[in-house]
Amino acid sequence: MKKSVSPGLAFIALVLLAAFLVLPASGVVPLTTSVTTNSPPATGTPAAKPFISATESSATVSVGDLITISGVATGGNLASGIQMWVFAGNYVNVTTLPVNADGTFSRTYQTAGLPPGTYYVFVQSPSTDGILDIDLYDAGIYSGQVVNTKTKATIFNFTGTGSVQDAAASKALSDALNLPGQDDVYTKLTFQLTAPVATPLAAETTAAVPETPAATAAPTAKSSLPVVVPAAALVISGCCAAFCMRKIH
Repeated sequence: MKKSVSPGLAFIALVLLAAFLVLPASGVVPLTTSVTTNSPPATGTPAAKPFISATESSATVSVGDLITISGVATGGNLASGIQMWVFAGNYVNVTTLPVNADGTFSRTYQTAGLPPGTYYVFVQSPSTDGILDIDLYDAGIYSGQVVNTKTKATIFNFTGTGSVQDAAASKALSDALNLPGQDDVYTKLTFQLTAPVATPLAAETTAAVPETPAATAAPTAKSSLPVVVPAAALVISGCCAAFCMRKIH
């Protein structure tokens, strides 16, 4: 005897068939599709090699103007940020800067009051351990000592007896960052700080004063003495003549 399929089972079968036909088009991932996850890499996978770059906003700056040092740091452990050194002569500024999610960083410096000269800039990034191997000694009081944080040994000093500055300090810091056993990466650059250019005073324009024609000299008043003297002489002469004529008569 042939068995008939109940209407209920037939309906369920149709629903299941429709589900298999529709679900893949609605977002179910086929078994052959790869899925990207955010799970950490497997143990032993090497991290990205640390890298850092930097540039200055201007190679030459006048005292009183701002200068910005910016760049990109990637790889390694940047949770504690990167470190920027700026120094020239007795001036030393060491600052820790955070790194943005896209790897960028930036710091703007005010140059008012700083002496003109060549300024050296080092931008230093820690390796995978997140620890700076070369750092400025900090014990609550600025000392200017550059030390190896692993061995605690002083490498050189920015100030005091036996200190080095400018190009010599730049070389000493480069040598320290290149020492065997330390894994910090760095980049360096320089900029010139110049004395502000004096603004010349605007030339004062004076309206030309037209020359006044020389006034005609007033005629000099003649002294009355020359007139009086001849008259007196004539009177005297007349008297003498009259006296003489009397004698003759």
